Amino acid sequence: MFPAIWASLLASLYIYLRPMFKWIIRRVTGKCELLRISYQYPNGAARTKYIEYSLKHSNKREFKRLVKETDTNVEAAVVLVMKTKAILPEIHANFEPILRQSLIQINSYIRLQHSIEDLRLIKYDCDNTDHEEKLMKLWNILTDGEELTSRKCSQWTQLGFQGEDPKTDFRGMGQLGLDQLLYFATKYTKVARSMLSKSHNQYHGYSFAIVGINMTDLVYHLLVKGNLRTHFYNMKTSRPTIEDFHEAYCYVFWDFDTFWYSEKPKDIMEFGRIREKYRKKLVSRLKEKSTVLEGEFQQESQ
Repeated sequence: MFPAIWASLLASLYIYLRPMFKWIIRRVTGKCELLRISYQYPNGAARTKYIEYSLKHSNKREFKRLVKETDTNVEAAVVLVMKTKAILPEIHANFEPILRQSLIQINSYIRLQHSIEDLRLIKYDCDNTDHEEKLMKLWNILTDGEELTSRKCSQWTQLGFQGEDPKTDFRGMGQLGLDQLLYFATKYTKVARSMLSKSHNQYHGYSFAIVGINMTDLVYHLLVKGNLRTHFYNMKTSRPTIEDFHEAYCYVFWDFDTFWYSEKPKDIMEFGRIREKYRKKLVSRLKEKSTVLEGEFQQESQ
């Protein structure tokens, strides 16, 4: 308890004294904080995250907006920062492209958060032909075309759904949960079928579809809380897409599967404990500067 209190006090003290530290360092080095970051850190998550932190904690309101809004005009933002900070491109030629790339990454991450949230909020609808077609495609891919006796039947439990109608299992993650299961099954069919087969293990098995949707919940919250910035800032110098987010999901689902069996659970009732242990492991890994979430199975498919 006490270490946490001290950490909080030190953090508050740093934020309070930060403007003074910045002023002193600028007087000594002759460079503003953003310029120092561009010189100190190589391309990747560390540099972009420090630039993001600097802008977020700036005393200039227009700088703060650059890391909050989805409609940031990057070119105008670059001009604004360089003019405000009196950074001359003739002297610091690399700063402009570095700032531009970082702003693109920051703004794109915010946009991705909004796009994913929009998908999550779309509820599964049995009367929506697109939703039903996706669900049937998922069935056909994972079962290699086995025939369903009816739309609602116990066969769905073979894929790891809870009951006779998968609709009820998509409530928390909406269309996003279905899209990610289908993306995994479509692009990495061999891996998905292998994981599904293993999930039927009588000793350490799990409900494939339910866990898959749970992994959607996990990566969704990592995206919202900003943990996935490390992955995307290292992986993409351009704008990440929804497909890139699905790729991160595929890795996490595959990696959790490996982690699950390494824990040798007594039964499915241990899922909550193991999931939380895995989440902490993943969050810790995403704190490392060079982390990219990618497995060999993804590289082989490229």
